Amino acid sequence: MYWLHLTKKQKKRITQVLSTAEIQDPFADQSESLHWTALMITGTAETAKRSVIDATGLAETRSREFRDWLVLWAHLATARTALSTVSSSIHETAKRYADWTCSHNSHEPLSWAEIRRLQELDTGKVVQQLDVLARAVLVLHGCHRASFEDCVLLLDVPLQSAVGAYCTAHEWFKAFTKQADRGAADATSATYSFPLQPKWTFGA
Repeated sequence: MYWLHLTKKQKKRITQVLSTAEIQDPFADQSESLHWTALMITGTAETAKRSVIDATGLAETRSREFRDWLVLWAHLATARTALSTVSSSIHETAKRYADWTCSHNSHEPLSWAEIRRLQELDTGKVVQQLDVLARAVLVLHGCHRASFEDCVLLLDVPLQSAVGAYCTAHEWFKAFTKQADRGAADATSATYSFPLQPKWTFGA
């Protein structure tokens, strides 16, 4: 299972981004991320708040490697708690994807930059646009890099439904961010007067 160990890339990333204080307290900057994970799945702030797992006390006297692993465990535990509150809705929604087909050869997880971009979006808008299964798989596979097999076990849905839901979520995310980028480019072009030989162009 993906959450039982840290990969070399994860260890390197953690070392690069955490300050000394954050290394001592690995949950220093995790509260918002844990809440976002729960909110994306449940769709409601109150349920998300009840779903967040606080493991701060468990990390105080443990090794660095254990604390790093505990951060990942907290995200999984929070996701599992959130999933349990919407399990009936997930099972009902899975039926929509029973006959899903697409032309994509693979459905890769999001890049770190894409995850950051997703977290910056208005979560309320995401909840309005995507159903509960699509959001759940987007968080599990897209953000936390769980395999589709793990998603099937966690969600208790058919593989085809899990893949179909992720494909739907990923395509929406790409279309939404593309539209947002175009709007930002148009707004910038209208606001600033570029020199005769601009140093950059939009849409290049």
